[in-house]
Amino acid sequence: MKIIILFCLLSACLFSCNENPKENFQKKDQLVFKPKFDGLDAFLNYQEKIEQKKDLKTLPSLLFTHKNGYTLQSKVFLDANGEILKAIQERIDTNGVKVSTTFYFLKEVLSMVQVDKENLRLSRLEMHQTRVFYDADQRPIAAYNRILERGDRSSVFKRANLSTKQHEAIQNDLNALSDMQNQQGAFALYFQGFDEAFNKKFVQFGNTMFSTNLAYAPNESVILALEKNPSAYAQQTFELQYQQIQEASGLQYQVLTGIKKTNATN
Repeated sequence: MKIIILFCLLSACLFSCNENPKENFQKKDQLVFKPKFDGLDAFLNYQEKIEQKKDLKTLPSLLFTHKNGYTLQSKVFLDANGEILKAIQERIDTNGVKVSTTFYFLKEVLSMVQVDKENLRLSRLEMHQTRVFYDADQRPIAAYNRILERGDRSSVFKRANLSTKQHEAIQNDLNALSDMQNQQGAFALYFQGFDEAFNKKFVQFGNTMFSTNLAYAPNESVILALEKNPSAYAQQTFELQYQQIQEASGLQYQVLTGIKKTNATN
């Protein structure tokens, strides 16, 4: 059964400014916050409370590969009532740069985002962290940055302004996370072909931008139909159920555990 994830998406219109009709008006490329922000401790206490919970249900998305080579995956964390408390999106590019964006929700309204950026290929591990806090109307009210070196947790967050580029990246990640979890939009799944690796058979689904590969059982009826006449399903999207496997050797992959056709035909 399809899991419907409801996100309170950020809206760009909330941050638009009134334009000055003068020709020489230069629009700032930063979101400037009011100087006073007294709610930091409350946000951080809420973050710590969520991180300490051990009974959250975890819903990982499929692992997607973009046509340019970077990988993308998300996880959503729900409480016993099915309420979203936290969500993570991880992106690793072909140069080894990993960006983890963690969203924290209060009553399914975004309250805080933490972005961690590091290069996994550097011998000197250095992590850039940004925290952005939001009010009830989803407007950013404060942002902080810090840089952490390997093994050093003494660095403190310093107040910063949020650039338009950073804000747009957060918006895009939140939108993408919802689509990833629901296998729709930019992550709609069309059949793309078969492959073999590591003595396993894989089937690939995706679209012109993203793709995902899963090991499969050859006797699955839908898979048999795809093998027999793949062209008949060229315009058909699919919904997949799956399990993530990590073998003792370290090999990680996804296994197809269920598949059904959906009504989309675009």
